[in-house]
Amino acid sequence: MQPDEHPEIPAEFAQAIHAFLDQSIRHILRHEDAERYFQALGEIARHSGMAKWFDDQMPWWGIGRLVWNATPLPSKGFRNATLPEPRRNDRCPCGSGKKFKRCCQPLESAHTMGLAEEVPITRIAIDLFTQQQRQAAAKQAPTRARLLVAEHELEQGHPGKARKQLLTLLDSGKLVEELQTHAVHLLGDAYEAMGHLTAGEKAMLERIPGLKPMAAAAALQWLSSRALEDDRPADALAHLLYAEHLDPDNLTNGLLKVVTLRALGADDDARRTAQEWLLLAQELGDEQAIELLEEQASSTYLKAFPEDMAEDDEEDAQDDNILQLFGPDKATLTALTKLLEKAHDQALHPVHFEPGPPDGDEGQSRWVMISAAKVEKTNALLYSDPDGIDPLDPTLIRHHPDLLQNPSFLEALDAHAGLALNDEQAAFNKALARQVDRLIDHILAALPAGGQLPWEWLEHRPVLRQMMARALEHPDLQASIEGLSQVLALCPNDNLGVRAPLINSLLRAGHNAEALAIAEQYPEDHLAETRYGRVLALVRLSRLHEAEQALRGAYAALPKVLNYLIANKRKQPKLDPNGIVIGGNDQAWYYRQDMRDVFLETPGMIGWLESTKKRLPPVSG
Repeated sequence: MQPDEHPEIPAEFAQAIHAFLDQSIRHILRHEDAERYFQALGEIARHSGMAKWFDDQMPWWGIGRLVWNATPLPSKGFRNATLPEPRRNDRCPCGSGKKFKRCCQPLESAHTMGLAEEVPITRIAIDLFTQQQRQAAAKQAPTRARLLVAEHELEQGHPGKARKQLLTLLDSGKLVEELQTHAVHLLGDAYEAMGHLTAGEKAMLERIPGLKPMAAAAALQWLSSRALEDDRPADALAHLLYAEHLDPDNLTNGLLKVVTLRALGADDDARRTAQEWLLLAQELGDEQAIELLEEQASSTYLKAFPEDMAEDDEEDAQDDNILQLFGPDKATLTALTKLLEKAHDQALHPVHFEPGPPDGDEGQSRWVMISAAKVEKTNALLYSDPDGIDPLDPTLIRHHPDLLQNPSFLEALDAHAGLALNDEQAAFNKALARQVDRLIDHILAALPAGGQLPWEWLEHRPVLRQMMARALEHPDLQASIEGLSQVLALCPNDNLGVRAPLINSLLRAGHNAEALAIAEQYPEDHLAETRYGRVLALVRLSRLHEAEQALRGAYAALPKVLNYLIANKRKQPKLDPNGIVIGGNDQAWYYRQDMRDVFLETPGMIGWLESTKKRLPPVSG
């Protein structure tokens, strides 16, 4: 199949490709053995559903070689172990007995893997890395892979880790302009996720002189957005004028400039600017930008306010303009809420589970979630645009209502369930939460008794992530514990890190034996919650000899955590408390903030820690 001939591939084929890549990369990372991988290729093609799209003579070796060559291997410093192409007259490695030039070489020529195809494979591999492998990759891997590691950490809710990695990458000067620009966007997202906007502005300003033009313009755009939100439109305009100089054809500059001029009250200049940039938006075919600029260019838009209009109303009008650019407006939220409420009255499509391939060396079957065909078809929409679809588009949902039964789409929509600052946002949040709850309960009801949702299957991840978020947000401690326990039972490998908040919650509720049982499932863990939670549970259970041995191991692995716990007063370290570095001051501070009150509630606990520490071998930290 040639992509140019079939730009819209069937949903089932897209799913098969996704499954083939996922299973292939899992096999490669588990064994790092090319010969073993190629022997398994036929089975992987059959089980993933890829085989049914080709005839029985399809030589899978050529496609497999492309996947192998693009997968970063931990044992090779997270670089590729590229297999050379056979010579034309060599026997074909697929085992057909034919010469390579008369067998798989034409396939090789027809399936060249460029940069656009390599990045998804590298990203899938990074998603499948263990936590330790990602930490090593952040330091050792080539720059492109390191950037993807930072993006992974940001998406997984670790903005502090992402921030540290991104600053290191930007300061190295080794990123090409395209990747440097992407790193700047991710860095801005990281600072926003942490809520450290002042620190973010300082970091951006310090790095602009060393950035390439497109990346520097992206940093200036972020700075202008922050200035607008802080009611500093003059600063925002200064940033934008510099950004225009560096990257004159960047449409984002024009959109921000129009909003900034409106905030300054320069309506005539805003209209002229919108008219000027509208030509570029039409040339690029950017429908959202065209709509906004056409509205802003109208001579009737934003007429002078009546003299008796309250100052608060003026601020609300400016906020609405900014929301049009940076988030859902009230009209969009209302439309989405109505669509979600309509979905509440519709029956959910059936979901079932099928046995997956054996689990590696143990040979155990794994369950794989299979959605209804109508829902599966919506996956093609999710991957139809390399930049992703807009989940806030009511028209898209009206045309494809089954999107509201797709866990991946609901997760994308949930990213916009922000603080209920107005009635429209509150209604949207409530309607979305109800639909998510319905779908999760529906999926779990179909899961065979004792079944799990392995993280390795991409279909399961949005379900697990949303279940964890639902548990963490629950106001009742016991209900939160039950939800987190359910997620851990469904995904015992705990790729989400659910064990940390679960152990903390169990100890806070006084469920010491349960907390200890979970902590002991991860004896080599470097999370403070498992190491020091085990110590606290053992002391509470009066198993002091074991507690001292546990403290010995915890102190050797994470000495700063103990030092922060026993100190009567401790200043917040300079490192950001949300930027977790294993063994660092930030990890120790974060754990102290979360759990010192629980340690203090245990009679004599802090004193026991202090006296026991004196008997332990000294450790730096």
